[in-house]
Amino acid sequence: MLEPPGAAPIGTVVTPLRVLNVAQTVGAPVSGRVGEDVGRLHDVVARVLEPGDEMFPPLTGLVVRLGGQGSHLVFVPWDAVRELGPMGVRLASSLLDLRPFTRRDGELLVVGDVLDKQVVDVDGRRLVRVNDVQLAPDPRIPGGWRVAAADVSAGSFIARVVPRVMAPAIRRRFPPNAVISWDQVQFFAADVPGVKLRVDHTNLARMHPADVAELIAELGYRHTEEVLAVLDDETAADVAELLPSEVQAAVLTSLDDEKAGDILDEMDKDVAADILADLTGEEARDLLDAMEPETAADVARLLAHGRDTAGGLMSTEYVTLPADATVKQAIKRMREADDVPDEIPYIYVLNASPGGRLVGTVTLRNLLISEPGTTMAEIMDPDPITLDPDMALEEVADEFTHYDLVAMPVVDADGHLLGIVTIDDAIDVLLPKEWRPRMPRIFRR
Repeated sequence: MLEPPGAAPIGTVVTPLRVLNVAQTVGAPVSGRVGEDVGRLHDVVARVLEPGDEMFPPLTGLVVRLGGQGSHLVFVPWDAVRELGPMGVRLASSLLDLRPFTRRDGELLVVGDVLDKQVVDVDGRRLVRVNDVQLAPDPRIPGGWRVAAADVSAGSFIARVVPRVMAPAIRRRFPPNAVISWDQVQFFAADVPGVKLRVDHTNLARMHPADVAELIAELGYRHTEEVLAVLDDETAADVAELLPSEVQAAVLTSLDDEKAGDILDEMDKDVAADILADLTGEEARDLLDAMEPETAADVARLLAHGRDTAGGLMSTEYVTLPADATVKQAIKRMREADDVPDEIPYIYVLNASPGGRLVGTVTLRNLLISEPGTTMAEIMDPDPITLDPDMALEEVADEFTHYDLVAMPVVDADGHLLGIVTIDDAIDVLLPKEWRPRMPRIFRR
């Protein structure tokens, strides 16, 4: 025996005991209690308002086009529906509320809002077109029905475009082989004009940021604000970093300042600086004010450098240690500190002068193979190759190519460390602009 939809585990295809295809019912005759003709079925109404509704939206009623009254649409509550099937609808009463149908907040019109629309198949990490919607009995509500699955199969589309009498044969010939459980469908509130839907985007948070960014691009960015607003700040930052540069600024300014500031806080500081550089002075100041003060100060320092220079390209996320620090102290510092970057190409060694001048670099390999009491001065490279903050980007790329390094420090005229440029940033300079988001970020999250 097939399991009902409520028993299906998350991510599986729904195969309930009884399934009704919405596309089969559209235009079906609606009759009253004694069989008199009332009109035609126009749409099916579901609720997406209470927490959890979006997993399997319960049906609340039908929209019926009254016979002989043109486009006059009325609402029939679900408790007034006796039978619902492909051959027609039988109502429990012949008395109808003849007031024109008006959509209420939190109502989803299954035909108008879902059929033929693009949604996200979260499990399959793809954008799909809904060719039909499956309804099934709702185990939560006696006598209730709910939206169970999205049918994206080609056969369902063909069954809709052929004459109605041929549809059953088409469905037998092309069974629904691509059915997605509705709890794996990400529906967007923005697709319902003028209606506020409480749509949970938890499923999107399970996806890799690169997959979310690709989906946003496929959707034409119209859902970007909605997606970023509901993702946690770190995930939203990862997604935003993968968007084309010409989109990033527009997206962040579309959010409220608090959310945008939180996302910028989680970004690599050099990326955040590049985004703010594309804004007006007032817009940039507003977002800097919304960021954490320490992070905002770092980003502001990056903004002081020309965008097409090493100073504008550099990151301020790196690890420094004094020359007399031991290997044991270095490991303890990286283990306990909360500001250590995810990837560490080198440790930068500073002397004891005010502000600390760069005196050497230590590779992680040398750190790990050295005895605990060994100092940084003993294992460092005392002559690191450095970059000038005003160096042009093409020169920066040439330096990386010439010296075959994975990161290079940027220092001022007095030798004070200002930041570092990593190899992935240098590669960006050499790549066509449209390729850059596709490249792996070696020294980022």
